[in-house]
Amino acid sequence: MNNNFGDKIKKVRLDHGMSQEEFAKELGYTSKSTVNKIEKGVNDMSQDKLELLIKKFDLEVNDLFDKLSKDMGAKVISEDRTERVELTVLCLVEDGNKILLQNRVKKDWQGYTLPGGHVEKDESFVDAVIREMKEETGLDIKNPKLVGVKQFPIECGRYVVFLFKTNEYSGNLLSSNEGKMEWVEYKDISKIKTVDDFEELLKVFNSNDLSEFQYVVKDDVWKVVLK
Repeated sequence: MNNNFGDKIKKVRLDHGMSQEEFAKELGYTSKSTVNKIEKGVNDMSQDKLELLIKKFDLEVNDLFDKLSKDMGAKVISEDRTERVELTVLCLVEDGNKILLQNRVKKDWQGYTLPGGHVEKDESFVDAVIREMKEETGLDIKNPKLVGVKQFPIECGRYVVFLFKTNEYSGNLLSSNEGKMEWVEYKDISKIKTVDDFEELLKVFNSNDLSEFQYVVKDDVWKVVLK
């Protein structure tokens, strides 16, 4: 890195009214001398420290990098846009005025919900939902249509659920160790114990105006946002 970068680091520190010792502590350095050397252009700043700096002080990459450092800036952007993602599928199977639900028995998510599961490595999402439905319900579904997505934050990333819907299937209904499979009429859903926020999720499946169910977390409070 060049001294212009060091000058910008120094400006960030001074703008926040921090000494080199305070700034070093904020970024996890053991000594203020490291900050001093970075500001003088003697030492480079590691990738993880750059990411921490940007996040802690709410900076834009352009605040730190000039044209001579554009490659490093691009690397930071690339790293910052990459996150851990878990990919899963759910499927709503309709038969007239009935839908297929699973009465889950696991303690972490008990109640009636839609069947589904994780997408395997290199597996297409359509293939994943067909496979999961076969494993959990015994049915061979056909022509599943992607109607929306559900997502919520997890550590270092997000959990993404692709929402499929179909009324075409064949085979005999079976249950699995995940829970008992049951056909439930729409009018009776309010009479059974469903998983949390099932009603909102169902709106995404059956609405022409909605396509996303998102959990937004603020101050440890989880809020459902439909879009």
